[in-house]
Amino acid sequence: MNIFLSRLSNSTTLSELEKTARSLLAKKIHIPFTEPPTLHSCKIMKIKDAHNGVELHGLLHIKPDSAAKWFIKSCRSIEIHNKPLRPHQYITRNSRWQPNYHSEADHRRTSLTISYITKNSPQIMIEGLDNSRGD
Repeated sequence: MNIFLSRLSNSTTLSELEKTARSLLAKKIHIPFTEPPTLHSCKIMKIKDAHNGVELHGLLHIKPDSAAKWFIKSCRSIEIHNKPLRPHQYITRNSRWQPNYHSEADHRRTSLTISYITKNSPQIMIEGLDNSRGD
């Protein structure tokens, strides 16, 4: 399951986010003969607007889904740089995605630039907010 962590502190690094996620997952009770909780990927999404305002959001991929659901409930009390982690399930928008609200309520701005900070150097991958949904 993909997890979206809303509005990280601007001083949060990828290694801090990954270390925090792995540390919390290590606390989950693991029943023998079941899939252990695993952090498969960790990214920071950097959204920049036309006025050079920047927001950072975390993107985690945790397996199995039961561990991801546990993570969402358990990390609400965790903070990085005095900012609480606000997790929820990340839903990818694609051409088949149909919002359950009127098009007038869609607040996505096409002028936003999205880049991802990964273990490699940051690269701009997508423009606009068509592939993310922050509830």
